Amino acid sequence: MNKCDVHKVVTAALLSRYETAKWAAKQAHEAATNEESVAENKYDTFGLEASYLAHGQSQRVLECEQDWLIFDKKQPVLFREEGAIDLWCLVTLTELESPYGANKYFFISPCAGGLIVEISENKVYLVTPSSPVGKKLLGKVVGDEVELLQNGKQTAYEITTIE
Repeated sequence: MNKCDVHKVVTAALLSRYETAKWAAKQAHEAATNEESVAENKYDTFGLEASYLAHGQSQRVLECEQDWLIFDKKQPVLFREEGAIDLWCLVTLTELESPYGANKYFFISPCAGGLIVEISENKVYLVTPSSPVGKKLLGKVVGDEVELLQNGKQTAYEITTIE
């Protein structure tokens, strides 16, 4: 897996998420300002609720734009193989007890934690340094072992590559 390819796919996914958020905010704004949203009596709260939704969607647009811009402005930097895991690293973990050596891919990201992108039928999970997985990976080097909680069970992995 190539770190530059992962960076491009993540940037495109964040741009798509930003565009979707803009569309949703526009729809919410139109609903909030529509003449049918005017309250007919003191119990009619549709207009008020629509305005709250429009505000929330506007905040979401700003967050999505910020995430996208962070990736759009950052060029991927290749790390030395002997370096420790840090921000902007692509990490490959190989399951130790798996007969076929299943791999998991994590990208240590400053934002958009929880986003999953697919490249060549492999999932890449974005994790932030403050997430439980991010905390376990930071500072580790190739050859170190980590245990991750999956489906209520601890699974042991070896760090096989850091890019």
